[in-house]
Amino acid sequence: MTLQRQLLLHTERTDYMFGILTPEQMKRAEQASVKLGVSLSALMDNAGKRLGREVLASAQQVMSRDIVILVGSGNNGGDGLVCANYLYESGVVPTVILVCGEPKTDLAKAVFSKLYPQIRVIDGESAECNHIISDAGIIVDCVFGTGFRGEMVGQALEIFKLAQESVAYKIACDLPSGVNALNGQVSAGTLHSDRTVTFHRTKLGMLLSPANEYCGEITVVDIGLPDGWEQEVGYSIEKAELSQVMGLLPTRRRDSHKGSYGKLMLVCGSEKYMGAAMVSASSALRSGVGIANLCTPKSVASALVSAMPECVFTTLEADEQGCVSESNLPVLIEISKTASAMVIGCGLGVTDGTKKLVEGLIRASECPVILDADGINCLSEHIDVLEEKQSEIILTPHPAELSRLCGVGVSDIIADRLGYAVSLAEKYGVTVHAKGTQTITATPSGCCYISDFGNTALAKGGSGDLLAGLIGSFVAQGIKIHDACILGSCLMGCTAERLSVYLSERGIVASDIINAIPEILKEWEK
Repeated sequence: MTLQRQLLLHTERTDYMFGILTPEQMKRAEQASVKLGVSLSALMDNAGKRLGREVLASAQQVMSRDIVILVGSGNNGGDGLVCANYLYESGVVPTVILVCGEPKTDLAKAVFSKLYPQIRVIDGESAECNHIISDAGIIVDCVFGTGFRGEMVGQALEIFKLAQESVAYKIACDLPSGVNALNGQVSAGTLHSDRTVTFHRTKLGMLLSPANEYCGEITVVDIGLPDGWEQEVGYSIEKAELSQVMGLLPTRRRDSHKGSYGKLMLVCGSEKYMGAAMVSASSALRSGVGIANLCTPKSVASALVSAMPECVFTTLEADEQGCVSESNLPVLIEISKTASAMVIGCGLGVTDGTKKLVEGLIRASECPVILDADGINCLSEHIDVLEEKQSEIILTPHPAELSRLCGVGVSDIIADRLGYAVSLAEKYGVTVHAKGTQTITATPSGCCYISDFGNTALAKGGSGDLLAGLIGSFVAQGIKIHDACILGSCLMGCTAERLSVYLSERGIVASDIINAIPEILKEWEK
């Protein structure tokens, strides 16, 4: 993965706006197009012809004119029929296989009625399909579009199994059939395409796992939507290359001092989870924060101080369970008055006392607050306290934590992680950094960003604590909230990728990544 291994990042350039769309947003864009004078029929005609051009270009590369188009009964199939006519007009006669029977939508029916009679049309149930698909040089998948959900069954599944076994070059129309365009889930039978020709904008699900492994090379083509469609789609999902992310690192002046790079306050750790506090504070220091003040129980501080001489420790009273007592709230509020940012939650524990502590800090803190792990768990039962916040809040939930915050099942989150992140961000005016194989950052203003960095080395304890420390460090250094989230995920992911060149992913731990961060930063600073 080269170009696909990118993250999504806000930019002021209008040509980057709405670079990615959800299925619903694409539908709204098409509806807006009709209002603005460009019909759905015209869009289908444009889409099919642009697909045809790309198919011809691929045919030249693979040196084959034996083209089979798999056509569904909906509008994705209609695009394929327009493509078939375009190929015929260009001197190439394709074979069309009706995978789901004859077209059923009005648009597709209209195109089918105009199909050149010289184009061979085969019913998907025909015994001929086997050898036609096997002998094809190029297979164009135009069966299921952005509205597909669930699993392929019956005849369609059998035909796609045949297509997968074929050595033909495989091109998907808009997205591979069987891909959920919203969440990236993939049905059995989905083709591993060599290339995907998608219309107008990349669809969200194509960038998410596991669908991103099925799309091959992605080509985005213009289908003629008129100016003004953007006003109808709601929130934006943005994209930028790694080079733009590297540019977010703050400049370090020669005459600077520790105060120039912020004071990060970390309310983390308990007698049971000492390591989480150590990881978060260490990652903050390794990523450039001027001062890291770890506010933690006395016993935790005593155990960690020799291993972390660069860290400032504020020792706190612990309750009977070894967690930070609620009685420390006045002290922590006072410290927060001089802090540039605050991380709450790594290894904190979930008790009645820590719940009240988190609520109190949210109400009183004037510096930006990053809530992670137990900070989120303490919040989830009383989430409305976010309406009383005095500062910017960042939530960093994994899917299970996001489900608790939203009051839904984990399966609901998996089905629409971006939607829930956006809703949570907008409802409470917070930034939601929803962690996953691809991490989604949703802002209160309705902008979304997606990062796709890292590997299985991050699939172990400590990764979330590491990320929280990085985000807190960058916020304390003065980087914008959403940029700090994206930069943190990118740095952690790129460092893990670098380590995996010479170390096994299964054996890399959080401390390995922390120690390697300066090497990556050195390269980024060049």
